[in-house]
Amino acid sequence: MKNKNTLKDHIFDDMVFFSWFNYILTMLEIQYVKKTQTLIALIPLIVSVVLLLMNPLNGILFKIDRNGNFQEGPFYLLYVFINDLYFMIGAYQAYVYSRKAKNYQQKKSYQILGIYMAVMMIVGTLQDIFRQVPIFCVGTSLSILIVYISLEEQMISIDPLTQLNNRNRMEQHLFECVRSQDLNMYLLVLDVNRFKKINDEHGHAQGDLALKAIANCLKESCIEKSDFVARYGGDEFVIVYKGNDVEGLCQRIHTYIQQLSFPFDLDVSIGYAQYKKEMRKWNDWFIKADKQLYEEKKKLKGR
Repeated sequence: MKNKNTLKDHIFDDMVFFSWFNYILTMLEIQYVKKTQTLIALIPLIVSVVLLLMNPLNGILFKIDRNGNFQEGPFYLLYVFINDLYFMIGAYQAYVYSRKAKNYQQKKSYQILGIYMAVMMIVGTLQDIFRQVPIFCVGTSLSILIVYISLEEQMISIDPLTQLNNRNRMEQHLFECVRSQDLNMYLLVLDVNRFKKINDEHGHAQGDLALKAIANCLKESCIEKSDFVARYGGDEFVIVYKGNDVEGLCQRIHTYIQQLSFPFDLDVSIGYAQYKKEMRKWNDWFIKADKQLYEEKKKLKGR
């Protein structure tokens, strides 16, 4: 009975590992340009599968003696190391990508993945120490549940069309910024010029494509890690910029958008305001930036 349970545990470990390994590669956007690189990355995984399949024949990984006791084989530690190696690399890469993320959505996704990988490695280590307790099965189930709940919470903060932070997340972030009282912050409010005309003359599908393209331009324009980009609603966007060259940021945004290829003119009006200590609420900060945006829209109508 112990023999069957032990073998099932190892098979279950690898099944979970293989299924989540593919998810990890997709989520981290790891793409190998050359086939040789792909093969090299899969070699440890192939070795692990071969060792597991050979084990019933010669006990190369583990075996159960007549008393029902678990005994390590000559390659058992290698097998454990191979599995832990992927978890360690995955956790490290998730941490690196989270540091480089340009928006809250990506940062949160990588953090969730990194935590999952680290927890799985810890649970696997504990399972090797306490072999009579099904720690890995319970730990895996709890880890997947935590990831699922975290991703559900994250989806609440993401705009489904543009994949930017939504208004709910924007208000939370602005509240945190005002509470920090960092004077080196600018709030930019952007509005797509003549967007209603685009929808009326070219259709809402083209309007949605334009919004998605502009969202990508905003993400590309925000080169600082601390920059925050959100869709306020409709054709309006918000950026929290922490830097000294807000005019340069505005110019990058216009340049990227003007390079887009659409059957109509596409650009945005931008209003911005620097944070001041007398702004006790985030609404005060937003109103000042929105007021400048209104002045920009008036100038546009005049032209």
